[in-house]
Amino acid sequence: MPALLLAALLVKPIGEVPRLVGHGKPVVLHFWATWCEACRDEFPALRSRLLKLPSRGVAVELISIDAPADGERAEQMLAGYGLAPLPALLLDAPDPAPVAAAVGDKKWDGTLPATFVFDARGKLVRSFLGRIGRRAELDAAVRSASR
Repeated sequence: MPALLLAALLVKPIGEVPRLVGHGKPVVLHFWATWCEACRDEFPALRSRLLKLPSRGVAVELISIDAPADGERAEQMLAGYGLAPLPALLLDAPDPAPVAAAVGDKKWDGTLPATFVFDARGKLVRSFLGRIGRRAELDAAVRSASR
């Protein structure tokens, strides 16, 4: 029953990714999936940082790359980690190559989790492919994007 209380996770095509950045404020895009064990391990460590970013003028978008049919499962996972207040969408992206191109990091091979920090103009400032090693590195990337 709790799933009924959640807002529906929007399913968007790959072409929507570039439209998520460059709107006059820094943006953090965090890619994840319900089947990704590393994502489940990282969410508790990132939770407080991600939740604080909007109050610092930084937009956050949690982007699931689960199959569209798994949207409810993705919503439940976000709620379980206390991340439901943040904007989230499900990207219909069965192939990682177009997603990497849309994000602007040719080195990204689809490894999850993946976090990308953009400045207010939409320029990619920093990529974290896989788990973010030290949380201070994310903080430094966000500060750099906010200048």
